[in-house]
Amino acid sequence: MPTDRFYHLPEEKKRLIREAAIKEFCRMPLEKASINKIVQNADISRGSFYTYFRDKEDVLEYIFGDVISQVQNFCIEFLIREKGEFWRFPKALLDYTINICETNKMFTLSQVALGNRTMMQLLQKKISGMMGGPFCPKVIQGKTGQPAGLAQEGDKADVMFQKLYQLTDCSKLRINDVEDFQELFSLCIFNMVMTIGEIYQKGVEKENAVKSFEKRIRFIQYGAAKGG
Repeated sequence: MPTDRFYHLPEEKKRLIREAAIKEFCRMPLEKASINKIVQNADISRGSFYTYFRDKEDVLEYIFGDVISQVQNFCIEFLIREKGEFWRFPKALLDYTINICETNKMFTLSQVALGNRTMMQLLQKKISGMMGGPFCPKVIQGKTGQPAGLAQEGDKADVMFQKLYQLTDCSKLRINDVEDFQELFSLCIFNMVMTIGEIYQKGVEKENAVKSFEKRIRFIQYGAAKGG
């Protein structure tokens, strides 16, 4: 992750560095991406770069982590603003996630990541850190146990779920504890990921994909079984 010196930079300078790195990572595979291009486009020296980041992988991890942090902040702010109303939350989160990922070219980076082991591991790490075990069980529960890095990300996810659970009005939900909340939240996230995949991988029209998303949310909310 970036050094403290990077975080003390003016916001505009951090934005320029982030955008320069995203541009380069979208242009070239990670192993061929040029630090010289990044520093040139960000208008910083190569020496300054290494006072902010260890290497290219460190920059990439920061980019993914920054987007995840913004999504997490949105979740908290939305539930506070909506006084814990849960069922308006999934669609709002879908809209926000699509917008922020398009703005930061995350879908392009993710496509590049599919062909790059290092980038894919970083992407999986950040997603599992945001959503926890039920969202990404294969990443967290490996054959040789949970790697230390993912364990730390999992700890952050636990704190995040506790916060969201506390902010949610569970009086109208069949929720008994934070574990139940995590299961419900994960179902909604699976739905969101499916929808994003339909749009950006399968080429489904966004309007149609969103309609399917909302239909699946209704099934989650009300169930599919008829009464009686």
